[in-house]
Amino acid sequence: MEADRPDVPKSGRTFDSAYSFSFSIALGLVLFIAGLVISLTLGQGATIGLIFGIPLLIAGLVLPLFMMRDLFHHNEVTGSCPFCGAAIKTSDATIRLHCPSCKRLIEVRGTVLHPGE
Repeated sequence: MEADRPDVPKSGRTFDSAYSFSFSIALGLVLFIAGLVISLTLGQGATIGLIFGIPLLIAGLVLPLFMMRDLFHHNEVTGSCPFCGAAIKTSDATIRLHCPSCKRLIEVRGTVLHPGE
């Protein structure tokens, strides 16, 4: 009975970006706290704590931004309205929009404009 079901196409947006965002924030927080602990405990009288602590502090601040650089990039979507043919320009971060000419609902899937439901 499972074999008779048609495959449902999945949308381009997944929870992978949310998981990578959470992982990068958690990793940055762990590195920052580790650098803070090392520099405050071992850095009091010796420079060895500062040699290891300061780079961990910097890595904890920079690494999340480096890991999330793909989340900040949006592609431009240009096309014509599937209803009236008017030119539409938006980004792939848009899920739904209304046509400026005919005011009908348009959905953005990937980089293609489709009629809304």
